[in-house]
Amino acid sequence: MKFFIASPWRNKIRVEELYAALTSRGYQCYSFLQSGANLMTGVSIEEEVKMFSDRLQNWKHDPDIKKIFDSELEGLRQSDAVILLEPAGQSSLLETGVGFGMGKKIFVVGSIEKPEVALFGANGFYPDLKTFLDDLPNIAKV
Repeated sequence: MKFFIASPWRNKIRVEELYAALTSRGYQCYSFLQSGANLMTGVSIEEEVKMFSDRLQNWKHDPDIKKIFDSELEGLRQSDAVILLEPAGQSSLLETGVGFGMGKKIFVVGSIEKPEVALFGANGFYPDLKTFLDDLPNIAKV
């Protein structure tokens, strides 16, 4: 099973933990951190987020923003399931919705930050990473 991790930059450390846990168990995984489709420059997360926000002002003409979009879309296409790692950002929710529309299984991990966003199509809700990882053998059978 191949997982797509949908989560914002502010969850960078948790994304790294989840990616490592999944790959160490033999699962394939798409993460914006490992895909190379990001603007990582070695600056702090706060500076990276600001830089990304600034670049979005000219999104139609920025080849790096297009590269990120294309990579994320291809990552979704190649995945069997999307893990929405909360707290989610707007792009994470969008990626999850696209995954749902593609017929991917959806798993939500963490306390839902934006309950106004309907996630009724999710295949599972997990309060934390440990609970999700403990249930992986059952998830892989679904």
